[in-house]
Amino acid sequence: MSWKIISSEIIQENEFLKITKDKCEKSDGTPVEAYYTLNKGPVVVVAAITDNKELVLIKQYRHPVKSENIEVPAGYTEKGESLEESAKRELIEETGYSVKEIKKLHTVFASAGTMDNEITFFLGTGAHKTQDQNLDQNEEIEIQLTPLKEVQELLEKEIIKDMASVLAIHLIQKHL
Repeated sequence: MSWKIISSEIIQENEFLKITKDKCEKSDGTPVEAYYTLNKGPVVVVAAITDNKELVLIKQYRHPVKSENIEVPAGYTEKGESLEESAKRELIEETGYSVKEIKKLHTVFASAGTMDNEITFFLGTGAHKTQDQNLDQNEEIEIQLTPLKEVQELLEKEIIKDMASVLAIHLIQKHL
């Protein structure tokens, strides 16, 4: 089953996102007068582990939820980059850490009912500091190396609440 798009209108657009309003027809012919979609680019999430069995986490302020959050490094892909290249770049930019090996774990839709982007999760091993952070204008990030044995406690106490970070940690637990 699929819907036919009758018309599509861009409601808002900037360098980070686009909001579209579609008029559709469901597979049974029923009209859908307005369906709004948040269009964003692909996201990569990198759970990087040091040789000392520490997970490279970041702490940063997230304005939409008005709080500091502990997260796994993540970011958007750039034009012309592969997902793996994006993952390595985001990790280096946000933390200054590089990995010896990187492996794709899983790809999911961010929120299939409202958004069109995918999130791809990676496991990086042999993480080590190679340079200073290279943060975007709107980023303030502290690096937090956390022993793997303590990460589960951060989940259980809901200290890590970012959905992509929670899923990344659950995914790497199956691979370690």
